[in-house]
Amino acid sequence: MIRCRNDRGEELFRVKLSDRQGGGIVESLIVLIIISILVVVVMDRYETIIEEAKEVALKTELSNIRQAILFFKIKNGKYPESLKELITSNFIIPYKGDTIIKAKYLEPYALDKDKNILDPFDLPFAYDPATGRVWSLKKGF
Repeated sequence: MIRCRNDRGEELFRVKLSDRQGGGIVESLIVLIIISILVVVVMDRYETIIEEAKEVALKTELSNIRQAILFFKIKNGKYPESLKELITSNFIIPYKGDTIIKAKYLEPYALDKDKNILDPFDLPFAYDPATGRVWSLKKGF
């Protein structure tokens, strides 16, 4: 028995210790099974959330690339030969008198070793220079 007293000697509470030293194997297995079930449920939901986030990021990147292609066509009168041209070519626009804006048509998030633009699923984007159409190799996009 453990007793806790304040500085005046008054008993605040007491705890009776059991004669048992710890839980048995059955209790440990039950706790382990419950924790395993929770981990499986959380991991499944986590993977679903990650997949949904990648899909949203892919749609955004496709939109950005399509806008860069359109801007390139407006500026140069033709579609770029490849998506690599969007990340290597610069455009210059005069702005407010002496100020000049110089930038790339597209700043990609990820590139492979051959400088191809990668989508959030680590697949290169497909591009048709005749039509300016761009799409992902991920099924459904």
